[in-house]
Amino acid sequence: MPRNAVVVGAGFGGLVAARVLADHFSEVTILEQDTITEETGHRSGIPQARHPHALLSRGANILEGLFPGLRDELTAAGAPVFDGGESSRVAFPNGPGPRGTIGLQVQTVTRTTLERTLRRRVLGRPEITLRSGFRVEGLRWNDDRTRVLGVSGGPASGPPDTSEQVDADLVVFAAGRGSKLESWLTAAGYPVPEAQVIDGRLSYTTRVFRIPDDFDGDWKTAGEFTYAPHRKRGSAVVTVEDGRWLVSLFAAGGEKRPGDPDEFVDFARSLTNPLVAEAITAGEPDGPLYHAVKLQNRWIPYHTQARWPERFVVLGDAVCAFNPVYGQGMTVAAIEAEILQSLLVSASGDPAGLERKFQRRIAKALRLPWTMATSTDQGWSDQKPGLSQRIGRWYSDRLINLVPGDLDLYRRFFATSQMIASPATLLHPRVIAKVLTSSARSAPAPAQREAVSPDASISPDASR
Repeated sequence: MPRNAVVVGAGFGGLVAARVLADHFSEVTILEQDTITEETGHRSGIPQARHPHALLSRGANILEGLFPGLRDELTAAGAPVFDGGESSRVAFPNGPGPRGTIGLQVQTVTRTTLERTLRRRVLGRPEITLRSGFRVEGLRWNDDRTRVLGVSGGPASGPPDTSEQVDADLVVFAAGRGSKLESWLTAAGYPVPEAQVIDGRLSYTTRVFRIPDDFDGDWKTAGEFTYAPHRKRGSAVVTVEDGRWLVSLFAAGGEKRPGDPDEFVDFARSLTNPLVAEAITAGEPDGPLYHAVKLQNRWIPYHTQARWPERFVVLGDAVCAFNPVYGQGMTVAAIEAEILQSLLVSASGDPAGLERKFQRRIAKALRLPWTMATSTDQGWSDQKPGLSQRIGRWYSDRLINLVPGDLDLYRRFFATSQMIASPATLLHPRVIAKVLTSSARSAPAPAQREAVSPDASISPDASR
């Protein structure tokens, strides 16, 4: 077996990558700038952990393969599991989503509990060591800068001249968006291609609420979608462990997000889904408001570079960061780890020559989630769409208008959004016939408040 692999970053992407590498390397070292332990919860390096996270069905299946029994362990920690059709109350632009069994299980959990559980599992492997509080300051190169030999860095809180070298047979960079990787590569003679950026000018505000003891609703998640150009406000209420709701209110297309508790309530009351405001007024606030801004989609197409260093791969948000509203980031990182595992198995654990294959393979895997996320966010752009985009938007508008009254169509839509089914399932001849023969308007209607599920409402406490 190769001796040592280094993973830069101990977030979700770094943890699943380390788990894969432990099957093929005798030593795996995770380097993390934040000071963390197995039990660390919130930390400065992952501010988005304060907000709801979705582990899509495909991502959950991959994790269960890498960490057998994970779903049950999270369930024991209080993370609910439910059918996505039976226990979700979602308002679409043209009405409430249909209710009924769709055969896809969803588990909702906070980012901190998920990462803490994964971290314990990962660090339980004898091959893996975590060095926290270590800031990576650059890559180490061979003489002609064709191969990465490791990284250099030192204590994050130590003197600036304190530095050491960490050797590696393979370096996996999973430090997320905002790193200095692009400048490091450019300085070494690897000009980085221009990033593709699609910005829906979206922001959101999140607050945690304690679920009332007398809550008798039959739902686990509730909310509604933003949808260009009319629906600039959206929401998500997610049931998580410890009897809590995570409530996020979304503002798209430059809409102003709520900035204080009063605005938070007023914003929720302006939505079409009444369950959101009812949850806020019935629940007991359990912390302050947290805000998230600058949520554009950003993809650096490393796979297009004419040259790429040997023994070095990049994954996660360091390659492609999505607007987090669509909940794709963690699932995509799991898919990338699965690709890394496949390549290492094919090469009998030898990392030589897999770096270009890896970047190209993950680029193929990124195309679907990138298209799904950006096709919506492009609707908020002032740029005139091309013909193919206009045709796609016309079809999507009419299809989404049909979802509220069609459980089969909702099942297909849900399976696609969970990355279990290909978008081709929405182009089945039966679906196309429904779209072409429908009398639905070509664009979703502006927001109109309506009852999503009268029998699932909460009795709000008006005093809060």
